[in-house]
Formats: sequence, C-alpha cells, structure tokens
Amino acid sequence: MTKIILNLLLVSILGLLATTPSLADDCIDAGKSVEMVVASPPVANTDKVLQEALEQCPNDPKIYQAIGGYFDHWSRHDINPEKQAYYNYLATEYYAKGIKVSQGDEKKEMQLKLAALESGTEDITPVGIRSIKPYARLNIKVLFEFNSSELTAGGQEQLDVLGQYLAEGNSSRIILEGHTDMAGDEEYNMMLSVQRAESAKQYLVQEFNLSPEIIEIHGYGFERLADVIDPYGPKNRRVRVRKLPLN
Repeated sequence: MTKIILNLLLVSILGLLATTPSLADDCIDAGKSVEMVVASPPVANTDKVLQEALEQCPNDPKIYQAIGGYFDHWSRHDINPEKQAYYNYLATEYYAKGIKVSQGDEKKEMQLKLAALESGTEDITPVGIRSIKPYARLNIKVLFEFNSSELTAGGQEQLDVLGQYLAEGNSSRIILEGHTDMAGDEEYNMMLSVQRAESAKQYLVQEFNLSPEIIEIHGYGFERLADVIDPYGPKNRRVRVRKLPLN
C-alpha cells in the first residue's frame, strides 16, 4: 500500500515538473505577443489579442502594467475623442486587474497609476454630459461621509444635473460605480460600495422618474483608491459615473 502511494506521489511530482517549463514558456510567449502589439497604435482587434495573451499567462503583473500603460498613453494621444474614452476605460481595467496579482513595489506603482485615472473629480455640467463619449467617466463629486451610504446635499446637487439631462429624453445608459476608503474589512467595504451606488441610482430613479433599466450599478470596495497616499481619506468614499454605449 505504501509503495502504491509513493508511486502515485512520484507521478504527481513528475507531472508538476513537466508542466512548469510549459507555464514559463507560455508567459514568455505572452510577453512577446504583448511587446509586438504595444509597439503600434491600437486597431480594431488589439484588445482581443492582448486578452488572448493574458489567457496564456494570467498572473504576471508586468504584462498588465505594459498593457495598462499602452492604453493610458493612447487615451491621451489618439485624435479620436471616442477612442480616447475607450482607451482610458481599458487602462483602468488592466491596471486594476494587475493590482490583484502583484505585490510590493509593482503593486504600489500600479495603484498610483490607477489612482491618477480615478482621482479626477469636478463639477458636472450639462455641456460636459452631452460631450462625453461612451465608456468615459463623468467626473462628478458624489462623495460620502465616513461609513455611510446616505447621499449628501452636495452629492444630490451633482446627481440633479445628471438626472435632468437623462429626464429630458437623451438616449443614454450609465453605470454607477461605488467606492470606499480602506477602513474595515474587504467584505464589508464591498457591500458598502454597492449600497452607495444603489443610493445614487434610487435618487435618480425616484427624483427624475427614470427607468431603472438604463442605470447599472457596481461596487468596487477599496480596490480602486482615488488617493493611495491617504487610503482612509474622503476622496476614496465616492460614486463615479460612466457612460455606456447604447448597444
């Protein structure tokens, strides 16, 4: 019996050793694919090709860093505003995914880069809403008190501008993204971030008689800090708005 167990254990170890070079080779191939893609401006299938590379090697933070930086660059340099908005969105997503698999200095660097994309807050205006492109964030100050999902008067004023625009019959879909600071555990903050997004949605639906179907919500907890230097600070307790494509 002991001999059988030892043989099975040996087979398992040999199998693991046999797959290790393959995993390493996959990551090398994925890295080379990403290097080739990011050497040129984005085209229609660029994101798909990069995602396929990540499927080969999903746990290498350097790849996420390279892709995030690539889309961040083109979000500022492409001449098409709609593409700029989409690339900004992709940069945010890749940095956020990279943070989850990174550690130490690599994680800190990506957190700072993501925070630079997340930290912009400014008063929303009807002109600003009309000019915003699909996937772009509407940078508005819907901030919350500590440990609260209750909308402040200032937050309501910002949502009033958005609600009025949507109530006028403008064809739009939006997603409300809830966030928290780092006080408390991950599970609680994820719940609180969803509650914050839900509070903003209910206010828009009730005050402006909007269809709930045009408003999605998502909670991120403290995954996407707007202020990494002060992770417990008020800038992190927020709801962001992103415009979604109609189809």
